[in-house]
Amino acid sequence: MAQTEYIGAGALARLSEIIAEHNAQKIFLVVGKSSYQASGAEAVLAPILASLAVTRFDELGALTLEEHVTEGLSVYKKCAPDLVVAVGGGHVLDAAKAINAMGNRVPLVAVPTTGGSGAEATPFAVIYKAGVKTSLDGPEVLPTYAIIDPLLIASTPRTAAIASGLDALCQALESLWAKGATNESRGYATEALELVVPTLKTAVDTRDPAALDSLARGAHCAGKAIAISKTTAAHALSYGLTYRFGIPHGIAAALLMPPLMRINKVMLPVSAEDIESLLRHCDVGPLSRFGVKRSDAASLSDGVDPERLGNNPRALSKEDIQQLYMNIL
Repeated sequence: MAQTEYIGAGALARLSEIIAEHNAQKIFLVVGKSSYQASGAEAVLAPILASLAVTRFDELGALTLEEHVTEGLSVYKKCAPDLVVAVGGGHVLDAAKAINAMGNRVPLVAVPTTGGSGAEATPFAVIYKAGVKTSLDGPEVLPTYAIIDPLLIASTPRTAAIASGLDALCQALESLWAKGATNESRGYATEALELVVPTLKTAVDTRDPAALDSLARGAHCAGKAIAISKTTAAHALSYGLTYRFGIPHGIAAALLMPPLMRINKVMLPVSAEDIESLLRHCDVGPLSRFGVKRSDAASLSDGVDPERLGNNPRALSKEDIQQLYMNIL
């Protein structure tokens, strides 16, 4: 599951080297409808791709739905690409990873335009089937290349930037307490926290280049951590909030993090109070702001994936989960 990484401002231009290495002539380009241009990626890639046969696929929503993947797979097979290039947020990268894994599987270049999901570094792809979150998991899902270019995340809208940064933070924290954690994953998670925690506010508020660079690198480290340890309760409980109520994934996970930190009682480099302070600064939550009611707690609890809960350091009953949801209303 080795991956080649290109990291740093301007790294996106290295795609020309990758194309030359594989002598690629047919490119399957998976992008976000607006982020591809807004991030500056299109301006960089247009001359690089100009002489090649490029099939662009951007029929994606805010979540990676099964029907999107099915449609993309049909386009992919007609294209028969030599190389897949995915540029966008986590849902774009997940869609490309799933399509490529289920297609003929050619080298895949993953280029995140948000500092958070870490999807470019993981061997799994989230897909929603009839409202239920599932994961495609295996070494064939891992992108061959990851290009981490902090210049691409500067234009991310504030809400999306907050959600992405909080997602990276939650992944790093969960990687530290996950039952599946290893020394390697804890190392990546610790590095992620060292990069993300001091710079997240500045990156979101001012888009300072140095802060964006730290956030981009930290998000990538968090992705590498979670690829090994897998996620735990915060992610497991967040998916229903995102699918049913439209709460951005990173925000949903972060709102759940402080009470889970108090329940799990694991020593971490940041406290529940630190996360709550960050949430106040970012002006996100509580759940009621997104239309969640006390009466929703039971059905949300019923929809939680028990496999993800098994990786949490403390067992949680359905009653525990219902109460947790109600505590952050």
